[in-house]
Amino acid sequence: MKIIFAGSSEFGIPTLKKLKEKHQLLLIISQPDRPAGRKQKVKPCPIARFAREQGWELYQPENINTPESVEKISELHPELLVTASYSEIIKKELRQIPSFGAINLHPSLLPKYRGPTPIQTALLKGEHKTGTTIFRLTSRLDAGPILAQRELVIQQEDNFGSLQEKLANISAELLIEILPAIKDKSLVERPQDENLASYTHKFTKKDLWINWDNKVKNILNQIRAFAPIPGARTSIRNTYLKILQAEIYSSLDNDKPGTISGFIKNNGILVNCQDGQILITKVQAEGKKVMSAWAFQLGARLSAGESFVPFNQIFMENSFREEL
Repeated sequence: MKIIFAGSSEFGIPTLKKLKEKHQLLLIISQPDRPAGRKQKVKPCPIARFAREQGWELYQPENINTPESVEKISELHPELLVTASYSEIIKKELRQIPSFGAINLHPSLLPKYRGPTPIQTALLKGEHKTGTTIFRLTSRLDAGPILAQRELVIQQEDNFGSLQEKLANISAELLIEILPAIKDKSLVERPQDENLASYTHKFTKKDLWINWDNKVKNILNQIRAFAPIPGARTSIRNTYLKILQAEIYSSLDNDKPGTISGFIKNNGILVNCQDGQILITKVQAEGKKVMSAWAFQLGARLSAGESFVPFNQIFMENSFREEL
């Protein structure tokens, strides 16, 4: 099948590989290179970087729906447009160019968790399962008819990075499985149940900061949802710290939330939360490499009884930084 692919994040890379291997990939569309990071260096998004590394034809329009973009795509006579985390609305004129239309790969079991952050939201909510949905693009966000779905059990050790990788792989596999049925028009589409629809949102820097007054399970889910990037955050001794890995140590009530209750040798730092303790095992201090929490506390010479900066104090003092 002659296919055009549009995407931006790592989520689309397995699909891109499969399409190149098994079908005729006419064009890869991705976002333009943009400034990123603390130094605001211009960088390509993951899909653009991968396409360049492979030497594949890449198109990076500022707006995919301009007459110039529509003309370029029309001239290729595609049979199908496949999108995955492309981050731009595909308008009707463009959707109608491919003979078999336009479809999207979305990492949730739609209609649950429509929108930009379904993987992080599933982890934040403590979900035990998620999945991927392939659906036909329409004018409404993530609301088109469902072509196929596949469930995935969320493991306790999963974080955003591992779960995104798993969902990316099963999405690619599912797409390759259903393409023949799309081509011979034997695939039965089903509408989404709007009564079951829920939505996700983009996160702000404030969403990343840990409030130690929360329940231990919620804090653990926050750490999982933002690991390995951008990282759940806290502060101690004027040092900004990303918490990248942790586990529940105790479900019993303890002392003041945010205080260090002790250390587990060669393992990590015990911190009190609202209803128990969490064991921090992997961190990244500002400007430093990722390291074990045990190594960090040895270098910082932390002591039991010290406290991480309270959530409210961070924002009252406006002391948080845009980047860590």
